[in-house]
Amino acid sequence: MLGFIDRYAATHSAKGRSAVVAKALQLLQRVEQESALATAYAQSAEHDQQIDTAFAGTVNDGLVSADAALADRDEAW
Repeated sequence: MLGFIDRYAATHSAKGRSAVVAKALQLLQRVEQESALATAYAQSAEHDQQIDTAFAGTVNDGLVSADAALADRDEAW
């Protein structure tokens, strides 16, 4: 590991081993955050789908749809 860290530091102009480790930890943190965000998005998308399904059943409550209203007319446009 130290060999890799030293080579990485040399080829990427890092100030030292601690800078390489800090960069690695930042990348690890980003991966964790992206995973948490993907999980939250998936849960939100499922919840949004449930809301959409519930809403779709109430869209025309007590109303006649535009297609039905036009079908009942004898006028030709």
